[in-house]
Amino acid sequence: MKYNFYPGPSKIYPQVARYFQEAMELGILERNHRSASFEELFSKTKTLLKSKLNIPLDYEIVMVSSATECWEIIAQSFVKKDSLHFFNGAFGKKWWSYAQKIHSKSEGVAFGLDELPLFQEINKHPELIALTHNETSNGTAIPEDFQKEIRNQFPDSLVAYDATSSMAGYEFNWENGDIWYASVQKCFGLPAGMALMIVSPKAISRAKEINENAHYNSFNFILENAKRNQTHHTPNICNIFLLNRLLENVENITAIHNNLKARKDTFYNKLKKVDDLKPLVKSSHLRSDTVFCLQTSVDFLQNIKQEAVKEGVVLGNGYGEWKDNTIRIANFPAISNQDYEYLINFLLRF
Repeated sequence: MKYNFYPGPSKIYPQVARYFQEAMELGILERNHRSASFEELFSKTKTLLKSKLNIPLDYEIVMVSSATECWEIIAQSFVKKDSLHFFNGAFGKKWWSYAQKIHSKSEGVAFGLDELPLFQEINKHPELIALTHNETSNGTAIPEDFQKEIRNQFPDSLVAYDATSSMAGYEFNWENGDIWYASVQKCFGLPAGMALMIVSPKAISRAKEINENAHYNSFNFILENAKRNQTHHTPNICNIFLLNRLLENVENITAIHNNLKARKDTFYNKLKKVDDLKPLVKSSHLRSDTVFCLQTSVDFLQNIKQEAVKEGVVLGNGYGEWKDNTIRIANFPAISNQDYEYLINFLLRF
């Protein structure tokens, strides 16, 4: 397909092919993850991540297999008894369901598409508050002003964000959260098979206090290796190398996010002309900058997807309860502005 707007795995940066060839020629893919050459690669990649994504110097970065594994790591290593999960879509709910397998008393609180969690009604101080920053299933996002309110209301709680569809696309105020995690097959524009966790000093202290070391992916063990610029298991060296090369050549996150926000404004303004496609999320303040979700009729959805295939355009299926009446469109950095112009023109023509 020529134009890929699927919201993950999504379009890969075209220069990745060149970087992969470079990795083959250098032999880095065959190196031991305890070797000096790997340690240098790991160290440089973490430095680039902090520089390009504006991550505070005192936050630690660890690399694991997937965002799903992060659910397990968080429940095992940062929570003693229970966590509190807010969700309005499928992925936030799945995170809560997984946490319950480890801590059965973990609570889940659902809220609506055009709402924010009513955290003012919570009269306890949870060990950890879990939120999906960018809900891929419906195109909602937790705005920064609300993140600050959560942080102020619960100063003693850890705050964790699933940023799978937003990290490397959004410019975060990282101090609003203690744990941020994301897979690399979305805004990072890389092949699937790796995830990042960005962790605050407060969360690190909490993990040390709990002192959970019963699993190969216990956070303390992962961090112990990361501080030596190593990984706790044989890692996806290929993706680490590709990430390194990409970060050397992409813009700072401020410029990337500004471009995505401009594309979002253009997209929704022009789509006002298409009566059969309406934003699923009515509140513009709660719409994601990186995943657009459009609602339509079942018949219109089938017709537009058939026409899209003919034109080499990949649109995302609806997800969960919105499967049959929505399309999801990635607004990720690897997708060019020219591709977005083509998409808008296609939708207007249709």
